[in-house]
Amino acid sequence: MKKTLGIAIVAFLTGCTSQNYSDVSDSQAVIDNLKVSEVGLPRTEKHQLHVKFDYSIKNYKALDGLYTCSVLFATGKDEWVTQTKESAPCQIDSKSGSVSMKWTTPLSTSAGYSNKVLKKMQLPLKYQVAIHQKKTKSRNTVIGMSEPLYLAPKR
Repeated sequence: MKKTLGIAIVAFLTGCTSQNYSDVSDSQAVIDNLKVSEVGLPRTEKHQLHVKFDYSIKNYKALDGLYTCSVLFATGKDEWVTQTKESAPCQIDSKSGSVSMKWTTPLSTSAGYSNKVLKKMQLPLKYQVAIHQKKTKSRNTVIGMSEPLYLAPKR
């Protein structure tokens, strides 16, 4: 009996933690006062962007884990990639506010981008700061982006 009750509780809690965002209508985000500085040198373990910005989200929904932000790097005309070792390095949990984060660039030896992706990138490396809205566990939609910026690494 105790075993069955324990399994039922675990199943219930697991069901509660998987949020379905697919039926949530898209919000719109605006990024303002963007300031970016490069930290470290390219081809070293820690070449990063220190990113600070203010944001506001129109049609905001107060759902845990719905909004995140990232830095996207260009690999083609309309193709963008990003990679992070953290599961959610930039969570957004309010209608408006400020974000300060460090994001590892593809020029860092610890970034982990594949050779296939790196070969598609061209210097100067174009990037944009983005705010995403989760749709499923592994898919999201970009709801706001900064203007394109370019890496200007020190040599």
